[in-house]
Amino acid sequence: MSLPQKTTSKVPRLQRALVATGPGSLALKTVAVPRITSEEVLVRTAAVALNPSDHKLLDQSTTAGAISGSDFAGVVVHVGSSVKDRMSVGDRVFGIVFGANPGRPGNGAFAQYVAAPADLCMHVPDGMDMATAASMGMGLMTTGLALRSLGLRWDRLAEENDDSDDERHSPYVLVHGGATATGTIAIQILRQAGYLPVATCSPTNFDLVTDRGAVAGFDYNSASCANDIRRYTKGRLRYALDCIGNEATMILCYCALGDGASYYTTLEQYSRRLTIRRRDVTPDWILGWTLLGDEVQLAGAYYREARPDDRQFGRDWAVLMESLLEQARVRPHPIEATAQGTFMAVIPRLDLLRKKMVKGKKIVVKV
Repeated sequence: MSLPQKTTSKVPRLQRALVATGPGSLALKTVAVPRITSEEVLVRTAAVALNPSDHKLLDQSTTAGAISGSDFAGVVVHVGSSVKDRMSVGDRVFGIVFGANPGRPGNGAFAQYVAAPADLCMHVPDGMDMATAASMGMGLMTTGLALRSLGLRWDRLAEENDDSDDERHSPYVLVHGGATATGTIAIQILRQAGYLPVATCSPTNFDLVTDRGAVAGFDYNSASCANDIRRYTKGRLRYALDCIGNEATMILCYCALGDGASYYTTLEQYSRRLTIRRRDVTPDWILGWTLLGDEVQLAGAYYREARPDDRQFGRDWAVLMESLLEQARVRPHPIEATAQGTFMAVIPRLDLLRKKMVKGKKIVVKV
């Protein structure tokens, strides 16, 4: 298959990228530049952000030789023949790809060039730098899947909303892990969609979550956390988004939810034995890679058949999120960006993330 002919300059055949050499291990190697499909763009990477999924895939589902990384920002250098007018050569864009993908090992964000679905990419707003843009893709797209999983409405996002509107009867939504990169974005979007987000985090991050729109923050380490949330919401909490995803966080969310039909969505596989605690709660967990619409070729519970409906949702959601960013209605999570460097800077910082030593910020590497 030949590449489309729209290009700013000649793209090299080879590039430098971080590839998996074994469980938990990355190395900078020379590999081929990925070839794009008719619906993709080729992006010259300017910055990448680190996510927990990057080290989890590397540690638990290693594909030797696969390029790692998901969050990226950069400049379009090739445009697929079916992309039409949405993206052009020279556009500044950001988005996500499925790095360490056994189904497409030659493509990932931790590389000089990344092939990305044009309809899932978003333009970098004027005035936003590439490092900040690189930090936002995963949080924005994951939040969309989470709202949909919980059965929440987002039609109000297309309108200019005033927080002074009467919110007395607005539903509460718990965002557990509200100070995570996904949590702070979810809080903002939930508030603008007409919901009342309550967040759990450490007390040092109460100011962060309330600044982003949470109506209250609760210390997840407090023994009374779940009861405090039930008391604050007067038993009206029906929705919980768990941005951490383990047995302890699932129990806390289940205990905080009010009596009656309720909904719990997490970003990790949940323990099915815990679901018997609350038969009135509908649990779900989401895997962001389904947004790409392709088969997710991971083992066990992480396997997913191709989901064209998720791709269509992702397409519509990306357009909506781009609009919100242009209106400055969604603010980024605090970031810690490196000085201009190489992809080697990813490796020690990914280890910090693995060791849970990154709190209240997202790590970005400029390249």
